[in-house]
Amino acid sequence: MKIDYKSKSLEFSPRVLAYLTDKTSRFDKFFRKEPTLGANLNLLRGKYICELTLEVSGRVIKASGQGSDMESSIDGASDKLDAQIRRFHARVFRKDFKALAELKGLFESQIPVEQLDDVPETVVKRKEFSVVPMSEEEAILQLEMLGHQFYVYRSFSSNKICVLYRRNDGGYGLIEVD
Repeated sequence: MKIDYKSKSLEFSPRVLAYLTDKTSRFDKFFRKEPTLGANLNLLRGKYICELTLEVSGRVIKASGQGSDMESSIDGASDKLDAQIRRFHARVFRKDFKALAELKGLFESQIPVEQLDDVPETVVKRKEFSVVPMSEEEAILQLEMLGHQFYVYRSFSSNKICVLYRRNDGGYGLIEVD
């Protein structure tokens, strides 16, 4: 597995890099092609944060963990990533899932995976609303007043559909759709 390390606030010791490599090397057995793992390790507000992004054949799976030391954050993120890979694998190989052969071709099919809990994979709620043109500041205000994690609106200046969302670091993100 190819691992790309990044950090804004930390220097990597060889011990931490070896620990990360050891914890994430188990993901190789799931895939036929060699995956690429992006590891972003940082210290934020006294907590160590590990964000792992696994990419294989254009498919991306992400997980993050935090802890009082770097090893515990790596443990948390790698355990979450392992669970997501297993869940994805189980769903692709379910008998009633009409997956593309390309999706099934990503995985080594002989890997045993535990049964998934019965989680409905259908849309459980639908909403329709009119998209009103507004500025980013108005959209942030609407997001705050509604108490939601995201808000969809039409940009007043560019006339594009935008999704404003609340980030884990407390800021906001904006997605513009062409």
